[in-house]
Amino acid sequence: MNGLRMFIRPDNKTSGENNVFYSQRSHGPIYRWHYENHVAKWQVARVDISDWSSQELCITPWQSIPHELKTQLSNHYVE
Repeated sequence: MNGLRMFIRPDNKTSGENNVFYSQRSHGPIYRWHYENHVAKWQVARVDISDWSSQELCITPWQSIPHELKTQLSNHYVE
């Protein structure tokens, strides 16, 4: 997954959204990934960046991404 970057919003920790990640490949669109407990699956939605600044995001290390999300990311970003 060349050029893939993963982000979190530091303010999510205070709002209770610990299972929310953002992804962007190269300079493409930003996607929001969140875990839905009732379906036991990661859900994805494209982010409308006009609502907020991408500067609100903080890069997160690949090691902090859950394994199940890594699997979905590899399916989402097909080379």
